[in-house]
Amino acid sequence: MPDKICFAYYWATSGGVERVFLNRAEALLRQYPKLEIELYFYDDCGGVALIDRYSKARNLSDRLRVVRKFDSSRYEVVFVVDTPQLLADYPSVEDKMIMECHTPYAENRTYLREWQNRIKTLVVPSSGFLPVVEGECPGLRGKIKVVRNFVPHLPPMDRTLSLPAWRAPLFLYFARIDELKNFVEFVEGISSARQYCARGKEPLGIVCGQMLPGYPLLEVIEKNQVRGSIAVLPPVPFETSHVLMQMLRQKKTVFVSPSKGESFGLSAAEAMTAGLPVILSDIPPHAALVSNRTKFLYPLGNVRELAMKMAAFAEHYDELAAECVELSREFSEEAFLADWERLF
Repeated sequence: MPDKICFAYYWATSGGVERVFLNRAEALLRQYPKLEIELYFYDDCGGVALIDRYSKARNLSDRLRVVRKFDSSRYEVVFVVDTPQLLADYPSVEDKMIMECHTPYAENRTYLREWQNRIKTLVVPSSGFLPVVEGECPGLRGKIKVVRNFVPHLPPMDRTLSLPAWRAPLFLYFARIDELKNFVEFVEGISSARQYCARGKEPLGIVCGQMLPGYPLLEVIEKNQVRGSIAVLPPVPFETSHVLMQMLRQKKTVFVSPSKGESFGLSAAEAMTAGLPVILSDIPPHAALVSNRTKFLYPLGNVRELAMKMAAFAEHYDELAAECVELSREFSEEAFLADWERLF
């Protein structure tokens, strides 16, 4: 087992990859007392300060740090996440590199075709994503290993966020607001659910996530006539996402992801761990999260079935929430550590 490793990624933001790095760091540093981890980013888009703050707050900063310059000689293993530029700029890293593919955006995975003959090991974050990558890059068959993403044990809330006095049925969209994550279908589901929810119960969609510049959010809302049925929250930093989830659990909120593509589904996993029942588009990574239980899945593009499930989940909330908590054990910290040990 290596004693010094590096996780490298192009952008330092407040997104999913950075959350994966921090989740892994907490688990690995606790499990391996001699381990040191460094993070390297080509471009800081505001994420480094967030990572430093989180690291200090969690007492990780003595063994977890962000470096400004990359030097492969410092590490036994370098995990490179969707950043082929590193291999091009630092050819010496190839001998100690493990490439990772986490991006659900197909256009951002095209580099794998160019590098597939040079990659010795490729890590993907879920068993559901593995066949997607193999289908695109047959040359990687036999080289791909699954190291599951996971959600750390959530600490109890020691503070609260200020939320309005919303009443169920509530439905959460917690993702980037763009075409791939399929925000339009979420809004269409809210609009359609009004005819299926119990009399006197008006569905409310809660939206939280970074928005793609230029995305026509208001147009989508107006087109579906749900101006009074959608509440848009500002993006939540990754260190407080669990607080939002726990508070929304108290308000009996259902998590909905109509995404067209995922590599794992970290937000859905967070929701399940926090006790929110989930309704997910039926794509392989989502199906893997819920062990292929069809009650939690709906056919992508079938707004009517999505809306009907929204109404049904609001009526059978507690039993579905308990089932999701049980399913969340499959992507626990212990599952990640088992995958990590098999990697070496």
